[in-house]
Amino acid sequence: MNREDSQHRIEQLKKEILQRNYEYFVLDESKVSEAVRDSLKKELIALETEYPQLVTPDSPTQRVGSVLSGRFDKVKHKSRKWSLADVFSMEELQDWEERVEKTVGKTEIISELKLDGLNITLWYEKGQLVRALTRGDGNEGEDVTHSIRTIQNVPLALFEPVDLEVAGEVLLSKKSFEKMHEEGFANARNAAAGTVRQLDPAVAAGRALSMYCYQIGETNAVLPKTQSGILDWFQKLGLPVFNKYAVHDSAEASIHYIEKWHTQREALPFEIDGVVFKVNDLEKQETLGFTAKAPRFAVAYKFPAEQTTTVVEGITIQIGRTGAATPVAELRPVLVAGSTVSRATLHNKDEIERKDIRIGDTVIIQKAGDVIPEVVEVLQNLRPSHSTPYAFPKNCPLCETTLERPKGEAVHRCPNLNCPGRQREGFIHFVSRHALDIDTLGEKVIDSLLELGFVTDVADFFTLTREQLLELPFFKDKKAQNILDAIQQRRSTSAERLIFGLGIRFVGEQVAKLLAEFLHERAQTETPTPQTILELLTVCTKEELEKIEGFGERIAGSVFEWIRNPAHQTLLQKLADVGLTLTWPEAKKVLAGIAGKTFVITGTLSRPREDIKADIEKAGGHVSGSVSKSTDYLVAGSDAGSKLEKAKEFGTQILDEEALKNLML
Repeated sequence: MNREDSQHRIEQLKKEILQRNYEYFVLDESKVSEAVRDSLKKELIALETEYPQLVTPDSPTQRVGSVLSGRFDKVKHKSRKWSLADVFSMEELQDWEERVEKTVGKTEIISELKLDGLNITLWYEKGQLVRALTRGDGNEGEDVTHSIRTIQNVPLALFEPVDLEVAGEVLLSKKSFEKMHEEGFANARNAAAGTVRQLDPAVAAGRALSMYCYQIGETNAVLPKTQSGILDWFQKLGLPVFNKYAVHDSAEASIHYIEKWHTQREALPFEIDGVVFKVNDLEKQETLGFTAKAPRFAVAYKFPAEQTTTVVEGITIQIGRTGAATPVAELRPVLVAGSTVSRATLHNKDEIERKDIRIGDTVIIQKAGDVIPEVVEVLQNLRPSHSTPYAFPKNCPLCETTLERPKGEAVHRCPNLNCPGRQREGFIHFVSRHALDIDTLGEKVIDSLLELGFVTDVADFFTLTREQLLELPFFKDKKAQNILDAIQQRRSTSAERLIFGLGIRFVGEQVAKLLAEFLHERAQTETPTPQTILELLTVCTKEELEKIEGFGERIAGSVFEWIRNPAHQTLLQKLADVGLTLTWPEAKKVLAGIAGKTFVITGTLSRPREDIKADIEKAGGHVSGSVSKSTDYLVAGSDAGSKLEKAKEFGTQILDEEALKNLML
C-alpha cells in the first residue's frame, strides 16, 4: 500500500482496536477472542513501522492498558504494572533469548503457564489482606477488595507478618464456567471479570473463582534471588501458585515446554493461552530493565491463534459428491492454529447473507484442530467503500445445470449426477481411509486420471493398466506399480466399506455397518459381491429399511431412492464384473458386560483405537466420541486428557486395557 492508503487503513484499524479494547477491558463482554485483537494490533504495528511519521499519541500501540469503567474507586498502584511483549513463533522466542544473553550472559529462564484470567494485585499489611485492585491502566486500578475476599484460595492472613504487594490472575475453572455458561458470557475470562466486578460480594462468593500469584511488587521482606525462589516463598506465605512452572537453561528446553503444554492444555482445569518466559535471576532482571511499555527480562509466547483476521479476496462455489454447492471464501493467506489458511467455508447462501460477507471484507476466521476454517464475523468498519453484496449463482459453475434448493434445506445442490465436481469428490471419497482405503490414489492422481479420460466411474479404478498410469505426469514404473498393487489389495473388501464408499447421502460409517449387517441377515450366500448388494437392496421396501436400528425415515428414504437410480444399479453390476469381492461383518458375540453399554476411548493405547472400537462393537457395545452422563465406561491409555477429567466428574467407570480385556472374557 502507498502512504495515502496506509494512512486510511491505520485510521480504520485504530478505531476498530479501540472499540474492541473498550469491549474487552471496560465492558468485559468482548465478542472476539484475544487472538483477533492481537492480529489487528500486529497489522497496525507493521504499518506504523513502515510509516513511523503516521504514528499518533492516540494509537493503541502507544499506551498500556485501557480506560477504567468508573464503577469502583480508583486507587494508585504501589508499583507500575507492566504488560509483556508478545512473541508468536519459536524464532521470535530465540531472538529474545539471544538479546538477553548479549546483555547479561548465559542465564536460567523460568517458564510459567500464561493463565487466561483477570489480573489482580493484592496488598497485605503486616500479613493481613487490606486491598485488591484490578490492573487498570498500569498506574491505577479499581478497588475490588469486596469480591476478592470471597475467593477461597486467597488468604486473608499470611503465615508471616510482612507488607507485600503481589499480582496474580483470578480465574474461573472450565468446570465452573460450564455450569454458568447459560448466563451469556463468551468465555471463562469474561465470566471471571464480570464476577469480580459485581457490586454484591455474594455473587462472587457463589461462583468458584480461584487466584494464582506470580509477580512480586513492593515489600519490606528480604527476598529470594530468583523468580522461582519468589514462587516458592509465595507458597510458604500461604499464597496460591499455579505450580506447573519449570526452570531451564536452553532454547531447546523452552521449545519443549511450549510443545508439552500446547498439547496438554485441555487437561488443565483452567484456560491458558500461552507461556510466559522470564529471566530467573532477579538481579539480571534489574540489569535488563524496561522499555517504555514492557520489561526486557520477560516475554509472553502466544499459542498459535485459532482465530485471526484476514481479507476475502474472492468467493467460489465448490460442488461436493452429493451435489452440495458450498460457497468458499478465497482468503489472503494467514497463519491460524499453526498452519497457513487461504480458504474458509461460508456454508451456504443464507449464511453469506446473514453475515453480509463481501469480497474485499476484513473478516475474523476460525480454525480449531482439523476443523475446516470458517468465517466468524465481518469487521464492518474496515469494509471498502466500493463493496457490493455477493450474488449467489443460479447455475452450477462446473456443468451449468440449474442449482436446486430442496425444501427444508439450507444448501443448494447440483442435481446432475454427471457433474464433474460431484464425480471428482465421489472418486476421492471412494478411495478414502474408511472406504476402500487406496491411499496411493491421491487427489492429484485422480485429477490426472479424469483429465485423460481413464476413469468415468469408480469401477474403472480396477481396470487401470500400467500403460495408462505411465501417461500421467511424473509417473515411472515404480510409482505405477505401487498404485496397481494397492488397487489389487482392495479387490476384496468388506461390505460396509463398499457401502460407505458409494457415497449414499446420510450413510456414514456406522450406518453403512448397520446396513451391511441387515443385508447379511437376508443373504443366501457367505461370499457376497457388489451384485449381491444390488439384488438385496432392490427388493427392500422403504418400510423395511426404516425398521433398521438407527435408520429412520430420512436415511431409509435416501438408500431407497439411491438403489432405484439405474446409474447406481449399473455401477454395482460393473464393480462385480471387474472382480470386486466382499465379506460380511463378523457376527456379534454379545457379552453381558459389554452389550448395551456406552464406551469412550482416549489416550495412547497399545493398539489402534479402531481395533478396540471394533472389538467393543462386536461384543454388542457402543463407542461414542465424547463423555456424557450416559457413558458407562472410559477406556483410558497414557496421556489421557480432558475426557478423563470429565469421566471422573461424572463418576464414569474408568478402565485400562487390561481391565477392558477382563471385561470381555
